[in-house]
Amino acid sequence: MHLTTKIGAFARFRRKTLWFTAFIIALIAGVITYLFFPYSTETSSSQRWVHVEPQLQENRLGLVGRIQAATSLTIATPFDGVIAEVMVTEGQRVKRGQPLLSLDTTQLDIQLRQALTELLKAQKTVQDLVGWENSPDVARVRRALTNAQLSLSDTERKLIDTRALFERGIVPRMEVDTLEQQVKVQQLDLAAAKVELSVALDKGIGENRQIADMELANAQSRYQALQAQQAQRELISPFDGIVIRPQVPESDKGLFIQKGTRVTQGTPLLGVINLEQIQAVARIEETDLHQVYEGMPVEITGDGFAGLSLRGQIKTIGVQGNSKEMQGAGVTYDLLVAIDPLTPEQRQRIRLNMSAKLAIVTYRNERGLAVPAEALRTGLDGRTFVNYRRELNAQTQQIIVTPGHAVPQGVEVSGLEAGYVEVLGQK
Repeated sequence: MHLTTKIGAFARFRRKTLWFTAFIIALIAGVITYLFFPYSTETSSSQRWVHVEPQLQENRLGLVGRIQAATSLTIATPFDGVIAEVMVTEGQRVKRGQPLLSLDTTQLDIQLRQALTELLKAQKTVQDLVGWENSPDVARVRRALTNAQLSLSDTERKLIDTRALFERGIVPRMEVDTLEQQVKVQQLDLAAAKVELSVALDKGIGENRQIADMELANAQSRYQALQAQQAQRELISPFDGIVIRPQVPESDKGLFIQKGTRVTQGTPLLGVINLEQIQAVARIEETDLHQVYEGMPVEITGDGFAGLSLRGQIKTIGVQGNSKEMQGAGVTYDLLVAIDPLTPEQRQRIRLNMSAKLAIVTYRNERGLAVPAEALRTGLDGRTFVNYRRELNAQTQQIIVTPGHAVPQGVEVSGLEAGYVEVLGQK
């Protein structure tokens, strides 16, 4: 019995020793786990490793807008006349250079002939003034001046001879007086001829020449303007587009045009909306305004043209906000997107005023690396780190990273290579 008691005591001592040893081992394992795995309090089922690698990182701002024509043109009557033929109808698609309508030029032809007559007269006047010194009018005046000079010289010679004869008593005094009077008259005639020659020469220079040149320039401009109007007797489309009825000023109704209608110069006849260049118009909240700037790329899609993806760039951003009717609501700003030129297939599917979805690329990095936000941790020193493994079976490392933009994949970081990061779930 004494031996049995000793054996029982030894067994109890051995069990206590085993329990104490197990406790010491568990305590050491807990300390090691606490030191090397700060977040080991999480259950293993809430931990997972996510593969990360550099890839395209992109943020987009979504807006809703409408498709509009970038330009439209109102075609007006180039001159007074009568519509000869209408070749298109409202709503019809037209090509660049396609005839739209033609005008009768009967009245314009009369004006053109009159302008040509005035032009020819002005040209003749200028041509005469170019060689005016040798013109017949100047030659006639020169001859008159020469004749006056010769007549005066002849009379003066006769006067000298007559005075000599008078001194010798051969001729009476009256002949001398007559010749002296004749010399005075011829001297006046010579002076008048000189003045007439000067006046005649002045016609080809100075203000007279300027007046003739300006009259010629006016005649040429008038004739060329009428020629240009005549060349527009057939009105054509300046670009691919759709024909619309123009709005007449101070009227809600458009002008109805048909063959035989008399129109005056400047009357709006047709409107053409340009389909070669369209744009999208949207409104952006003031809270998002800091994310956009002119020139940013935009992708345009829409339910009305499903399957098509149009490209464009922000052209203008409104400088004046549009206040909403609801009190306390934010301010919006108009945003205009210039869409790249459409292909013929796209033009057939796109309609004006279609609703459009605009995706503005506000941030883009071709080789960015993003991690889930749950993978980011903050150390005691305040720096951000992640638990990282190059391979799943590799040793865990704490890598210091610098957070960047928030992206759809998580948070973009720098200082990290491709591999696996630990993500902790909720407790």
